[in-house]
Amino acid sequence: MLRILDTAIQRSIGAMFRKSLGGDVLVFIYGENLPRLFHTFFCPPLRMIALDADEKPVFDDVIAPFRFVLLPPCRYIIECAPDANIAFVLGEALPAVRRASSENAAAWQTAVGVDRLMFALVAQSLADLRRLYERVDGGSGVDSRMLAQFQPHERGRFVESAALVLDASAGISIPPGALRIARQVLQAEQQHFDELLAAAAAGTPWKARFPSACIRCGENGSWRFVLTAPPQIAPEASWRYLRPENAVPLCRRCAAALRWHKDEDLRRELVWGLWGARFEALLRWHKAASSGTLPADWSRLDYPLWPDSFGGKTWQTGSGAEQYAEPRPPYGIRRTAAQRRALARILGVPRLCHEPDTPARFVLSYNAEGDNL
Repeated sequence: MLRILDTAIQRSIGAMFRKSLGGDVLVFIYGENLPRLFHTFFCPPLRMIALDADEKPVFDDVIAPFRFVLLPPCRYIIECAPDANIAFVLGEALPAVRRASSENAAAWQTAVGVDRLMFALVAQSLADLRRLYERVDGGSGVDSRMLAQFQPHERGRFVESAALVLDASAGISIPPGALRIARQVLQAEQQHFDELLAAAAAGTPWKARFPSACIRCGENGSWRFVLTAPPQIAPEASWRYLRPENAVPLCRRCAAALRWHKDEDLRRELVWGLWGARFEALLRWHKAASSGTLPADWSRLDYPLWPDSFGGKTWQTGSGAEQYAEPRPPYGIRRTAAQRRALARILGVPRLCHEPDTPARFVLSYNAEGDNL
């Protein structure tokens, strides 16, 4: 499987914490032809091929784990299993390199102040690691028990910061203590690496930013969750149950009137009607995760919420892609006629001239289609 790594976090992670690359080929794409210092800390043995801006090989060798590798001026780096067929690898990788380079050409050409941006990212990452050190280290080091005190999205942020700090240490002077903490974080979290990075991208708190007006009456309410995590779901993955797609805003009075706490079928039908395809995708993930049948090739970096096949291709139709991972209120959702009928039956048909017990403005806005939010 070919994977194009063209963002800072993707390049920072690379092949770390994998037992082997197997049939995977990693392609690192940079904007300029420059010498580069790579490391293979926490990586399996791998073959590294560096290409210059003209796609000519300038380095080709098998690298053992825990090594630094100084590469000559290059723009593309390919990593694969040591015994991979190089002719086949290059045949697969080069067309993808050309496409990706063409798509990113404008972005590379307009990049300004990259050095300042890099220093800002490193400074923020060091601040994250300092916060972790002050909270749990105390001179004894960071381990998985200490990190378990934090929410998954926070732990994912620590992983991102640790990877970036180690990656930047090749060209920037980093305090030894920060490097020590970074290595300990990556070592402690290696079993949950993908899930925590997904949580950092899609599991951030959202309730304080969302309107909480009751969907039934419009009075002040709270977001009430529907699906609960079964015991077999790891804590590192359970953040998905706190996503907005699993919740409905209701006030206490309407929750009692609907018998919310006693009627599981009503809870599921209401959240299904409100969130449409997005709840359907979450429900598919819930069933697959509970039964241990999640796709083995699911890339949580590209699809942090749920596998590509579980949702549609846009936010409105249930995509779990990284660009749609930021929590959003349920405006502009694409709903089927059955889902709209479910909302109308449970909430009541709004009477536009009757106040205050009708939720006209809320139901109409939630039912709106064509909204590109």
